[in-house]
Amino acid sequence: MERTQLFKRLLAITEDEIASLIKHDDDISRSLLRLDVAARTRHIIDVIQLEDMWQQLDEKSKTFNLHLAMRLSPATLSACLNTDVEMNCLEWRLVLPKYADIAAKSKPLCAGEYLAMMKDIEIVNIEKYDIQKTCTYLDQVYDFTFHKQEGRTPFSRTAG
Repeated sequence: MERTQLFKRLLAITEDEIASLIKHDDDISRSLLRLDVAARTRHIIDVIQLEDMWQQLDEKSKTFNLHLAMRLSPATLSACLNTDVEMNCLEWRLVLPKYADIAAKSKPLCAGEYLAMMKDIEIVNIEKYDIQKTCTYLDQVYDFTFHKQEGRTPFSRTAG
């Protein structure tokens, strides 16, 4: 199994859980504040736990990116105790462009549009994970039915 399968699963989980915290048509600055507070308090949203949020300079583009770090929630980790896969350390980050660095003609109008501008999902220490086992674990603890539909784009269903 390829790494892209793990990326797709983590994106699906991230999309759904953030959509339960932020509505698609919410104000961007208000939504970012909500995410920041949630990350500072390590807020649990069902399957995930927000861990941290920060901005970091991208050396290639010389612009800042916004990083939102996540892990699986304690309830999700305890859902499959009989597996031999260590998911306690699985951490991934949603990477977004810094809003101020987006060109005026391309600026999103709402939180859903901003989230759809996602640049990447970074998986911390991905080389330490058996991709097949990790994907199997995620399939056991999460229902990906909606995400298997054709024509879906990231954050297309954030209207809550």
